[in-house]
Amino acid sequence: TLMWTRFDADAIDRDLARIASLRANTVRVIVPARAFGYPEPDAAMSGRLERVVGLAAHHGLRVELTLFDWWHDYGDISGSRRWAASLLPRYAGDERIAFVELKNELRPQDEGAGDWASALIPYVRELTRKPVTISVPALDAARDLRLLRSALGTAQPDFYSAHFYWRPELAPGHLSAAAAAVAPHPLRVAETGYSTAIPYDILPGVPPTPSAREAQQAYYLRSLALVARRLGLPPIAPWVLSDFAPDAIPPDDPGLRGNRREYRFGLFRVSGEAKPGAAALRTIFSGGHSNAFNNGFEQAVRDERGRPLPALWRLRAAPGASFVRDARIAHSGIASARIDGAAAGTAPDAAFTIAPPDPGVRPGERSSATAFARAGVRCGQVRIALRWFARDGLAVGGALSAPLRCGILGWQRLVASGTAPAGTAYVGIYLRAAGTVGPAWFDDVAYSVAR
Repeated sequence: TLMWTRFDADAIDRDLARIASLRANTVRVIVPARAFGYPEPDAAMSGRLERVVGLAAHHGLRVELTLFDWWHDYGDISGSRRWAASLLPRYAGDERIAFVELKNELRPQDEGAGDWASALIPYVRELTRKPVTISVPALDAARDLRLLRSALGTAQPDFYSAHFYWRPELAPGHLSAAAAAVAPHPLRVAETGYSTAIPYDILPGVPPTPSAREAQQAYYLRSLALVARRLGLPPIAPWVLSDFAPDAIPPDDPGLRGNRREYRFGLFRVSGEAKPGAAALRTIFSGGHSNAFNNGFEQAVRDERGRPLPALWRLRAAPGASFVRDARIAHSGIASARIDGAAAGTAPDAAFTIAPPDPGVRPGERSSATAFARAGVRCGQVRIALRWFARDGLAVGGALSAPLRCGILGWQRLVASGTAPAGTAYVGIYLRAAGTVGPAWFDDVAYSVAR
């Protein structure tokens, strides 16, 4: 709302230039009905919207108009139509408008929501002569989309929009279920993102440092883009361009204001500096995709004490164990991942762990992971492992390599492979050490799945 009430056309123009620099072709512009004036939009607010649409076109961007945000007055269908009829006709057939989202995150369980949406979807489509979509929250998208599709009856949107904010390895199951819920209507991932806030532990084992969290954000976007492409979905839409300044969320939204997580979903910091996620998204929007996951540990981040760690890899702690990126020893390249001093008899083993960029695996598919490892004479159990998980995150099986042969100088190749059991939705890779008195090194990890 503050974008409109504290309107700054120059700041918006700079933001639109940044969006265009990411190779985007569309910008989502949210139009909150109450802030604009309801049921008659304020003339000044309507003028500001026209200014934004014009600025977007200047940067080669079309606009997704999201209407009725922060709106729950579903009994007022006549007032909603009156508001839409006052605001939208000037954009009928306007090439600057890509499509219209009737409502952001409509909950079909809310009283009157389905009737309201079924009355407004065809009305807005007729007013704008543009495709119309509608989204549900990122709680249980498949369930909510099924409910919404049923509630809308014959007043279906041109496509549905899903939001996703969970662990990236859950994306294949969630998004495939969401697509099935609305088929044959198209589905789009219209909002997804990863907060770099500290503390915020959507992914356990990621160090609580800016470098580690920002590297994970870029990996998250790459992962979601790969999953969406494999499922036949359009390119993902990120939330949000920039981190929020401390006063960016108004006090009349106590559920979000002050929640540190909500302020750090941006691809750019408040200062305007780009996070690694901005470069990742530019590659995605340019048609590029990567299956790399810092396989050779060449990329580094820092832990709370400033020590180097392999970027993207999560840490599974164990008593006595420490983790580091070692730039003195490598099988190839310039670095390796090292675990020191994991105590004997601990459970679970100390491990570096990661989900592959596209982590989805179906039952019966065969996965294989390899790594090179080395250690000293008393190395305990040093292995690479695969672990398969169900959609709810519970493990359903795994595969272990043979243990590293202790006392043999040089690097040895470890291999873990197996067939995904019933109930599998995704896979994880683990570089494990147990009972390790001295250091154990890992390098040059590879993963493949036979689909």
